[in-house]
Amino acid sequence: LQGSLSSSAHEQRLYSALHGRCQADAAGKLSSGKVAELFKASQLPPEVTEVCGAKRLGYFGTPQFFVALKLLAAAQSGLPVRLESVTASKSADRCGGVSREQKGIRRLC
Repeated sequence: LQGSLSSSAHEQRLYSALHGRCQADAAGKLSSGKVAELFKASQLPPEVTEVCGAKRLGYFGTPQFFVALKLLAAAQSGLPVRLESVTASKSADRCGGVSREQKGIRRLC
């Protein structure tokens, strides 16, 4: 799923940094506590976990995490939480003009 989504260099750096904070184990599963903390701070819409596939799997792997971040950025931009929202548009194009503090954990775009 992650491979079907394009990301700008800015998104890749931001998402990779956030991924690093979530401490993946050897199997690639991210720390549920760290992911929950990140998404709680971001006010993650509950349907994101279902749309990205994490709910079905029971955990966030790297692909689900990156898709969830793109969905979160789309939701913060007023788009519906659907895969079409992140595959049909460039979320990076909507990030211009946002302060550095807003681009952190609380606001991805």
